[in-house]
Amino acid sequence: MKIIIPVLFIFTLFSCSEGNSGDKKNITNNEGSLKQGEFSDTCFCQDLDIDSNGTHYLKDALYTGICIENYPGTESKYMEKSILSGLLHGKSSFYDKNGKLLVEEIYDKGKKKRSGDVMPLTCDCSELIKNNSLSADGKTRYVLDDIPYTGTCQKFYPDSSNIYMEVNYKNGLLDGRTTYYKKDGSKMYTEKYEMGELITTYH
Repeated sequence: MKIIIPVLFIFTLFSCSEGNSGDKKNITNNEGSLKQGEFSDTCFCQDLDIDSNGTHYLKDALYTGICIENYPGTESKYMEKSILSGLLHGKSSFYDKNGKLLVEEIYDKGKKKRSGDVMPLTCDCSELIKNNSLSADGKTRYVLDDIPYTGTCQKFYPDSSNIYMEVNYKNGLLDGRTTYYKKDGSKMYTEKYEMGELITTYH
């Protein structure tokens, strides 16, 4: 006599869970982005309620964790958001259908920050703020929206659209070329920096 043993297939889906707020520790890295781990919930974004202020709730409780949204009718991820105590915090990433990163935004407690980690940035040099307290190496770092700046800044001649200076930064430090221009657009000289240190000057 043959005994047929049915095979049971279990399909497990992402689900949101309400964690004890006391367990929500060590879920951010040094850049403020949430890490997926034992202290971080993961869910589908459509399972969350969002009020008019952009605060995210799960079953009337402030949500902390990662939420994911797929392209309709597919398993291809469209968006992944990091949320801390109901507010966007850390990275919100958007992807094409092939999984390629399109845009990455950085938030700090619901406030959008500008960062050149993925998308190249250019700003006015006057927007950058000196900060000497970000590291123990004593080097001066420049921040934009409280984030060590990666990108290019430009300074213009007064009451003019002509560039006077163009400076490159990486992680808040002068890195790459800093070029000075005459009013007619021709170069005066260029300085080359590496990790905040002046290496050479070209005339």
